[in-house]
Amino acid sequence: MQLMHLRVPGVYCLWLLALAVLVACSDGGDSHPGQQPQRIGYEVLEVQSPSSIRAWISTDIGREEFDALEVPRGWFKNQPRESAECSPDAGRFIKSPDAEVDGDILEEAFFGFSWFHSATVTRTGVPLDDGGLLSGSMVRKYHELTFNKGSCLVLLISPRGEVYFRIGRDANRVSDEPAIPNLWRLEEYVAEQKLVFELFDENLVIRTDNQDSFQGPVAIPGFAPL
Repeated sequence: MQLMHLRVPGVYCLWLLALAVLVACSDGGDSHPGQQPQRIGYEVLEVQSPSSIRAWISTDIGREEFDALEVPRGWFKNQPRESAECSPDAGRFIKSPDAEVDGDILEEAFFGFSWFHSATVTRTGVPLDDGGLLSGSMVRKYHELTFNKGSCLVLLISPRGEVYFRIGRDANRVSDEPAIPNLWRLEEYVAEQKLVFELFDENLVIRTDNQDSFQGPVAIPGFAPL
């Protein structure tokens, strides 16, 4: 990443979006992302090996506390992530990546705060375009995300027609407009029905040069990318 890509023993580390603390839980009604207050999420990464980087989210740390947080060798801080227009209306983690039973969320105390294990990065540096504008990582998690009917989505569509949706943005970004490689495209879509995306087990997380985060691939009923 050009803003916050940190090199971790020979590989690039992908920073994940802590969506569970970015979006308000929805009752399934007609609330839309643009009507929700902006929320900021905080996350640290524990490097166990190049193929196992654990993401930990805290729901009880504030911006000043996070900015002042110092982590030891083998740990990294994510840049703060924010919900934005066309973000999911609701999201929840079903379980931690290594858990066998739904609802089993691993919680630990680090650096004076409580954190839960949300995801594990299993591969970084996934090649996506010749110019290197996009950065890809494979992430293992059990994450359910909901867009209500009438909500907007920002979609990133690959040359092969694979669809990835924008899940969040860097709170410190310097540009709202990402550079998109040739044959890839961005498209805004309005949900014709309630959409529930189950990002279970491994999925691809894509970062653009302005640190927008897209995840998938997903299938949207009735949507056929040209």
